[in-house]
Amino acid sequence: MADVPLDYLAPQVPRLRTVLRRVAAVVTVLAVIGVGTVAVHRIVVSCAGVRSGLIRVDGECVGTLTDVDRHFFSDDLRSVQAAIARENAWVHEQWQADPERNRYVRVALLSPMTATAKSFMSAEQIRHSVQGAYVAQRRANHTPDFADPRPLVQLVLANPGSRQTQWRRVVEALERTTDDRHPLVAVIGMGTSITATRDTAHYLSASDADLPMVAGVATSDEFRDIPGFVRTSPSNTDYVRALGAYLAENPELRTGMLVYDDSEPDLYVRDLRAVYERLLGRYLTVPAKAYFGAADPENRTQLFSTIQTSVCNTPRPDLILYAGRALDLDDFVHSLAVRSCRDPISILVGATGLGPFADLTPILQQGQITIINAAGVDPAWFATESPPSGTAPDGLMPFLTAFRAEEFGEPGALDDGYGPTHHDAMATAVMAIRAVTPGLPPDEIPRAGNVRGQLMNLNNSSYVPGAGGRLTFTTTRMADPIGRWIPVISIPPSAAPPAHRPYVTSG
Repeated sequence: MADVPLDYLAPQVPRLRTVLRRVAAVVTVLAVIGVGTVAVHRIVVSCAGVRSGLIRVDGECVGTLTDVDRHFFSDDLRSVQAAIARENAWVHEQWQADPERNRYVRVALLSPMTATAKSFMSAEQIRHSVQGAYVAQRRANHTPDFADPRPLVQLVLANPGSRQTQWRRVVEALERTTDDRHPLVAVIGMGTSITATRDTAHYLSASDADLPMVAGVATSDEFRDIPGFVRTSPSNTDYVRALGAYLAENPELRTGMLVYDDSEPDLYVRDLRAVYERLLGRYLTVPAKAYFGAADPENRTQLFSTIQTSVCNTPRPDLILYAGRALDLDDFVHSLAVRSCRDPISILVGATGLGPFADLTPILQQGQITIINAAGVDPAWFATESPPSGTAPDGLMPFLTAFRAEEFGEPGALDDGYGPTHHDAMATAVMAIRAVTPGLPPDEIPRAGNVRGQLMNLNNSSYVPGAGGRLTFTTTRMADPIGRWIPVISIPPSAAPPAHRPYVTSG
């Protein structure tokens, strides 16, 4: 029998807890619909014991995990979850030894922890996100990098599912912990730019829990004006502005075609398409073409045959403005590589990071294709022990030193950008937490509302020393960070050195 979406069970929670104890975590729920009574049989399975906070839905364990080693969401996450568990235990031990001095609060990483064929985040991106958040937690508790290391911080993992469909259940569980002795005071991560993330952000923005949100890779402009929400990644508008600066320096690229994923719902794609049209519309002289991609796996186009033919028609584009997920870019490149014409063509992409796409170099060269990626990170930053001065943000080396000390042992773990952006999300939350502390009486601890009120005070000298730049936030830019580096990367790498310092967001 199929697992039940948790939203059906909201009225049943108290009764479920009792019944679950009696029947070893498997229950049948009777739902009353309308005036008549209709028996609807549902099965709910606890993943790691009744008190774990996790329930299996559609084959995935979703929910909030405070004891992060009680259940491993996947073998991929086993080592980093164990590391978080050790750090959380250390924090609790410090509090037990000196409750007055070593008070602590909690921050939740609310983001997919499980990957499926229909995921918007891959297993690697999930793992890197958790690793980045953990590294920032360690730095927060053991160094003065993010101001005075008090209060201490525990990290909680909250899984809304691979497509975030169970967000409401998970968020409601988080809300109930904001008044705990060791309160939850912030939510980071938030997942990708899809409708579930938008709905989550609007819900938390209006919630009495007052939880501040710091997103890692939610780049859609639709999040920009949500109160209590900031992000450490560039926005789609910032990505396209960086691409516009690149085009201004490369006037030989002038005939463009928009290629976009027409799947629904995908806010990232829809928003990126709109920004291309708004800011780079003068380049769009060839009719646009659509495909069905990662957001709609059942209808996913594999060969892009119509687009493959169109790029060889007249007028022939020399650049493609790509509004789609990185998951589809590999197929798209292979399709273009065997087109009938061989004129050089550039694919412009705005994405946090493309990671292993550097391995496509032979195919790109064969097809006379260049990918131009306005990104959250430059893989060249991580290729040496220390990037040359002026070629990377000031906060990168302290992050790299801390990340390498953990010996996660995965080459290229930072290239997709998910580790650095989620590190910066945690760092931002911690800086807001520490900004509250000086104004509190000695016997009080920051609460969510206090922390939320400090997000827009992280500016001037109170910047966040992030891996992606000296991040600050203002009411003018709202969710979008100032000081965020956006390197524009060429794949294959260009023989010529960059003509200018990477694009940096400003106020």
